[in-house]
Amino acid sequence: MLVRKFEETDQLFVIELAKRFNNIEHLAFRNEQEMGKKQEELVVQAVISNKENIFIAESGGDKLGYIELRIQDDYFTNRKQAYVSAIAVSEKSEGKGIAKILMNHAEEWAINQGLTQVSLDVFLKNKKAIDVYEHLGFQKEIVKMVKSL
Repeated sequence: MLVRKFEETDQLFVIELAKRFNNIEHLAFRNEQEMGKKQEELVVQAVISNKENIFIAESGGDKLGYIELRIQDDYFTNRKQAYVSAIAVSEKSEGKGIAKILMNHAEEWAINQGLTQVSLDVFLKNKKAIDVYEHLGFQKEIVKMVKSL
């Protein structure tokens, strides 16, 4: 099992795998088609403008998942931190530790960038992902509250 840099031949894999984000339950005010369209725009933009920070997990030539990383400023302190823009694991690879391996890679990447924190956003209804992140030592910090009118 290895994590390697994105290559142009990975583009379709990443775009197709990102469609898994459409399976996440959202609050009622979110339009599923709009969310899907936005997710597609984000992943296409990523493989164009941030491909140097996309990494692929693979084993024996099989692509199992990917992670996209960025550097962002902490809103409150303006300190630079690593940010997980996207992480997805293929359905057949779920439960095999691939997300953990990708998140470990994110930590190594952050350290190599001279950063001391990794942050991410996750929808509250995505309990499976939240459980993985908490298991890896992440803590909830801010909860966004929304009221439809």
